[in-house]
Amino acid sequence: MKLNFIYRKADDIKSWKRYNNFIEKHGNVWGIKKEIKPIIKIKKAIFEINVIEIVNKYKKIFGFEIKNIKGRLVTTPFSMINDEKGQSVDTIYYSIYTPYPSIVLAHELFHIYFYHFGGYKIKNYEEAKEYFTVILNDIFNKEISKGYPKHQKIREKVFKVWQKTHSIDECIKAVEG
Repeated sequence: MKLNFIYRKADDIKSWKRYNNFIEKHGNVWGIKKEIKPIIKIKKAIFEINVIEIVNKYKKIFGFEIKNIKGRLVTTPFSMINDEKGQSVDTIYYSIYTPYPSIVLAHELFHIYFYHFGGYKIKNYEEAKEYFTVILNDIFNKEISKGYPKHQKIREKVFKVWQKTHSIDECIKAVEG
């Protein structure tokens, strides 16, 4: 599976609004401030990324494949998906400032799969989608996701259950229990 990424100014503008809302809600999580201004102006960009290895791992975990994921190139300081209620979740907004493309794609694809697995039916979904990324560290045998500082204890719990069961369902039960 290959993801095709294109630049669309309208998507970039939406991405900046979502970024600014995130910073307002969560504050200066990683030293990123709201006052950041884009310094790169993109006129046109199209590229593709092969994600077959990542998707194959997620098919085993979640039991399904998502084939129609779109990619948009954006100028925000970090990459994201838009999983707000009523929005199309199957788009990755990929930041041109991303230092580790495969790690970021694995992280954002995980969010999309997690959303399709349970989405807002999962208790505290907005936070859960982030702390469940600790599973990526085991799947890829390297530290892919450090997580937010406030999620460290719950990430430990998820990781312990994951290591014993390799079941997303069991991890969700342990957290929601």
